[in-house]
Amino acid sequence: MNYDQPSEMENKEKRKVVYTALFVDDIPDLLSKIQPKHSKTFGHHSTIAFKPKNIDDIELGKKSTIKIIGRAFDEKGDALLIENPKSNNKHPHITVSCAEGVSPVYSNELIEKSIADGTVEYFDEPLELAVTEGYFDGTSDQFE
Repeated sequence: MNYDQPSEMENKEKRKVVYTALFVDDIPDLLSKIQPKHSKTFGHHSTIAFKPKNIDDIELGKKSTIKIIGRAFDEKGDALLIENPKSNNKHPHITVSCAEGVSPVYSNELIEKSIADGTVEYFDEPLELAVTEGYFDGTSDQFE
């Protein structure tokens, strides 16, 4: 064993993972199809887990397709409801945009409120979206 090089297990344990996610492969394409309602645009991922204890269940770099099934928006936020079976969120989603001063985490509240008051716009035909599984460490998205 080479003690100068950490093992794969040690590398995984040392990673400072902010969140694991399905990252959108073509953000400009998504934002051209789903016009953002607010000035701050996102559209880059659907969270699997926020501050996970480990990333053992993440298939780094795995390409797949998810379905966008609906949209919720109001004066503060804009989010797409998606099918993400790995997500720890009650309502898996992609934040499309937010008004100035509003955090993307608002999407969780927005979706809860929209479901309760019946304002979610469910799509007749789900939209397919190419994604890559990985994690965000605060500096760059990691897929390998």
